[in-house]
Amino acid sequence: MKYTTLNFGGEEFKLRITAAATVDLEKKLGGRNPLDILTAIESGNLPSISSVLLILHAAVQKFHHGFKFDDIANLYDLYIDDGNAYTDLLPALIEVFKVSGFFPSKA
Repeated sequence: MKYTTLNFGGEEFKLRITAAATVDLEKKLGGRNPLDILTAIESGNLPSISSVLLILHAAVQKFHHGFKFDDIANLYDLYIDDGNAYTDLLPALIEVFKVSGFFPSKA
């Protein structure tokens, strides 16, 4: 199974958004398709931190069961404490979308 990884607080997390997690994510995004978030990035509009954290929360569910949204918020704080910035997450977000089947895979 495809996935991408991201380090939070010195711990590596496998990330991939499954179909079920996508449906749940769309509900949490007010019915918006998660690709709307990506389109905003490509247009130069930064997504809200809450949207990014919701996407990351959906992405950890497959491989790291039981993670709550508050756990993701705490990991984000560790990520920032480690010297990273909010904008550093955006390329990782694009990778999550790639491995989650939002784009055709290259042969």
